[in-house]
Amino acid sequence: MLLTDSALCAPIPQTYRDTDGQYHAFALASTLDESGNPRVRAYKDNNGQWRQTVPIVSVCSVETNGTPHLCTDLSAENVGKPNGIAGLDSKANLTNNLAGSINGTSVENLVNAGNIIAPIKTSSLDVDLTAGQGSQPLINAGRFPVVTGVANSADPFQSPDALQIGGLPTKGWNTKTGLANNEIARPGSLVIAGQPWGPFNAGTLESLLFTQNIDAQNGICTLDWRQGAGHICVGDGVGQYIGVINAPAFMVPPVSKFTATSVVLKTPLTAEQITQLRIGMYINTNIINNTRAPYTHSDTWGGSQTPQSNFYLGVISGWSADGTTINVSAWDIPQASDHPSGQFPGQQTGDTIDTFFSNYGYPVVFIGNPNNGSARNEYLAYDGSRAGDDPTGKTTAVTGGTATAHALTADEIDLRYWATRKNEVHLDGITVSVAGSFGTPMGREALTQDSFAMALSGDIHNLLKLDGPTDGNAIIGHSFYVGGGKGSDSASKLYEMSDIGAFPDSQGSSLMRLTTFMTKETDTVGPGGNAMHVGIINGGSPGDGMPSGLAAWGQVVFNQGGTNNGGVSLCGGSGGNTGSDSSCGIQVDYNGTVRLGPQVNAQGPITMMNGQRMTFAPADKNGWSYWYAPSGVGGLTLSAKTYQGGDASLTAYNGTFTGSVTARRYQETLSSPASSSACKVGEFTDDADYHYVCVAENTWKRVALSSY
Repeated sequence: MLLTDSALCAPIPQTYRDTDGQYHAFALASTLDESGNPRVRAYKDNNGQWRQTVPIVSVCSVETNGTPHLCTDLSAENVGKPNGIAGLDSKANLTNNLAGSINGTSVENLVNAGNIIAPIKTSSLDVDLTAGQGSQPLINAGRFPVVTGVANSADPFQSPDALQIGGLPTKGWNTKTGLANNEIARPGSLVIAGQPWGPFNAGTLESLLFTQNIDAQNGICTLDWRQGAGHICVGDGVGQYIGVINAPAFMVPPVSKFTATSVVLKTPLTAEQITQLRIGMYINTNIINNTRAPYTHSDTWGGSQTPQSNFYLGVISGWSADGTTINVSAWDIPQASDHPSGQFPGQQTGDTIDTFFSNYGYPVVFIGNPNNGSARNEYLAYDGSRAGDDPTGKTTAVTGGTATAHALTADEIDLRYWATRKNEVHLDGITVSVAGSFGTPMGREALTQDSFAMALSGDIHNLLKLDGPTDGNAIIGHSFYVGGGKGSDSASKLYEMSDIGAFPDSQGSSLMRLTTFMTKETDTVGPGGNAMHVGIINGGSPGDGMPSGLAAWGQVVFNQGGTNNGGVSLCGGSGGNTGSDSSCGIQVDYNGTVRLGPQVNAQGPITMMNGQRMTFAPADKNGWSYWYAPSGVGGLTLSAKTYQGGDASLTAYNGTFTGSVTARRYQETLSSPASSSACKVGEFTDDADYHYVCVAENTWKRVALSSY
């Protein structure tokens, strides 16, 4: 039955004529709405006076316990409602779900044949919690009904406000206890197929919006398109969108007092507020204790004193019918070092009212909101036990196992492309973007200094694995670069492997870069033909390689020139980017031999330890070696033939010694011979009393010294 508009809006007579021919006023009645109030409270009579209606409820029968059973209310509000009136669309088709059969033909067959255009209500789309064995629904609107206490809750950890697909017992629920008849769950799946076609919520197939806003929109192309097509964004389309929007508490009532297991409110909750309460719901206070959880647990920047969210937290376990008392199992401070039983807010030393995160000035409770909003939290679990295994782990009886899935993957992004042009496809794998909202009075300082964009932690062999093409970039950033490992070859003479840059004095536009790069030095294939460089480059950006014109500020070169296999060289910047021979002052060979470059300037004494000799190798074609000070500079010049023989000369100050020895002045360290016999021919020395000369092998002679 469907009431027409004319029937709903027909005028109502206010008087009637009695048998005596006199007119009398009707006592107009009104039915009740869903909240139990008259739909029409008052009306004007024919004289323009307001009169109240008489509330009326139609009773068609009584229940088994004698309580009245309402008749179906034939009002517009009940069209298409349960126990109401079946509604029709503009084509006279039923608008609500159908079940059962019509004229002996099942509704499902009628719809499939096109005789009825309406969705189907079958056992898999049922929300009856009392379904019997074998007919338990696949989709369930809340596993258990809303209850008011833990004692009458079959499972307080299940949300009565959730739509559950799968995971339901194959043998249904026990109608008396509300518990499952068995532990084997019926499988189920959710498939959403479609195509995003516009901005905001139309830009995604699935939107998970963490908010209380009834008109919540996701953040896809959040520009007002009504101002013209030019204001539309690039036209994003998203499969799944997760938005965590600032979600306030359902209610924030003031508190009269706390006990160890309850909170007493100053003003009772309204009937509407009570309907929002749930067993297992969070309840926070604005009472904090800085002595138990005073500051953030980690501060990598040093000196930061960011307060913890050290509120007393509880979980609702029930409430009083009058809305004055909310029960909790206990109160606790998350992350506090100890959790004494029986504690409650305001009782312990250090308890105070919060002014950092909230500033009410008096005790309140925040009902129904969490302390942290996470967009996604993935949990993977693996149970490697097998039939016969000892759960204590003392023995490992290996027998048959039932679970073969032992590889777990958290997030996997797979891109498969088919393209015919270069640069045709762009991929953004994972992007973390952090910025203050437009007009915010605070910049980066608003974030705690231990905040991070990505953190990797755990007891695992490989914390970060980068596996890409060798000719790509493993990591590239504004101050840090790691190459893909391709290396240098005959075609690419230089390959940059890594690069770390920073601005001197924390400012300026020229980076100082610590780089590692490889150069191809000879035609030899493999490590022997390549040199490895570690050095400073002044200018450019990480990943630029070694472009011309940049200042090389010294390098450590391994296998310099491709000829010092297993050796290392210390080179200056004048040789350019490749660490050429002309700039390398020290070369250490594979066997430890040290080779000095063009010039050695010693600012202190050079000491030959352990009695080692100093040998001058030939420096010219005549076999001469030279050690000298440039002309005009005081010093010592020594020139000598090779050890095979020849002349030698020693020049000191103004004296030259060739063959015989003559000089203006000598300076020696006074010392007496160690013994009277041990010496070599030609040695001489002096002490304060004698001049000693070794005239023959192991034969000293001396003369006494007199005053001058």
